[in-house]
Amino acid sequence: MEDSRVRWSDLPPELWPIIGKRLDTYIDVLRFRSVCRSWRASLPPFNAVSPLLPLDLPSPVFAADHLTDAFLIRRIIYRLSPLDHHKTFSSASSSTSSSYCAAEGWLAKVESTKLGKMRFLHPLSTRYAKCNSDLFRKEVNLLDFGIYEVAKSYTLGYTNGSPVPRITKVVMFPDSPWIDVKKCTILAVYAGGKLGFAKHGDDKWTLIDHRNFHYDDVIVYKGQFYAVDRWGTVFWIDSSMRLVQFSPPLCGFGNQKHLVECNGELYVVDRFLDKEPLLWNADIFHIHWLNNLIEDSPPKVIDFKLHRLDQEWGRWVEVKNLGNQSFILGNDCCFSVSTPNFEGLKGSCIYFTHTPKCALGYNTHVFELEDKRILKASSNDNAPIFRPPPIWLNLEVTQIEEDAADNQ
Repeated sequence: MEDSRVRWSDLPPELWPIIGKRLDTYIDVLRFRSVCRSWRASLPPFNAVSPLLPLDLPSPVFAADHLTDAFLIRRIIYRLSPLDHHKTFSSASSSTSSSYCAAEGWLAKVESTKLGKMRFLHPLSTRYAKCNSDLFRKEVNLLDFGIYEVAKSYTLGYTNGSPVPRITKVVMFPDSPWIDVKKCTILAVYAGGKLGFAKHGDDKWTLIDHRNFHYDDVIVYKGQFYAVDRWGTVFWIDSSMRLVQFSPPLCGFGNQKHLVECNGELYVVDRFLDKEPLLWNADIFHIHWLNNLIEDSPPKVIDFKLHRLDQEWGRWVEVKNLGNQSFILGNDCCFSVSTPNFEGLKGSCIYFTHTPKCALGYNTHVFELEDKRILKASSNDNAPIFRPPPIWLNLEVTQIEEDAADNQ
């Protein structure tokens, strides 16, 4: 039987942009433009449509030493799987190679800059991965890995590299390779529970709901902003940036609520601490977690409760088993993962850190949902994907867009 297969590059030219503009993630558009020169020419580069971040914004808080300028920074969390599963990440020595053998998948948080550089961060943290040894300064070929986008996170920072204080969560919508980010809306949770939003060109941030200052988390879910308050009531935010109640109160008595999407469903994770965080009421803001600075022992997590919103009946359903799914509660982003894609990752667990300011891989803990116990997620047993990244993730590398296509 004659082989009737057709190469992708031989498809009719009029189909190329139709296919390409249906791709929603940056890595998929990058792959599309890497097929060949013709496909690359059929789609504009990212910065021709959606200017690269960081994006200029007014500062959401007053800071005498920073005036009003701030920047929105996007970080994308990827699952990276080596295409050659027998390949090791380093050949510097046999001992090093054996300790970094290719796993089924790793999480990598990547920040891109306007200079075309990529910087890697620890998956649950906002800290950059660093490598001080020149021994492993080498070029990294990303074509050796399968790369899949898992989630996006955002942060606000100043020109000197310091983060904007008293901002606990930032989200942006819409976010697509085909949307100009200058036309997007940025939503932030202030420490103490206020919600504020801004767009590029605004002189200041606008607060949402002046009566309720008790919001814990925000998320983009099904093309809308959603927020949850301390009592577990979920609100969606309409196009005029007004809050509309979406769920009944959860009436959970935990200390902090997190929103997570998993398989199209909306979940609230209720975090319980061993003591109440100390709140300081300033003129404008409530400062959360101040006890991290003035107490010897900050509050620690003692329990989690997980609830799924039954949207058909408008009620909360307690969840005690997630099957092959697990939740990752990072400093700036909460998301779900399918555990079979990651070697050593357990299903039906919540991975977290005790305090939001300390989230390196070796401080990660795991809460087993069914047994309701908390274990330290060691690098060898419970969560190898959270250990300090392999050598190739500790480098600052240059992103060269589709060089392979130029050689075809």
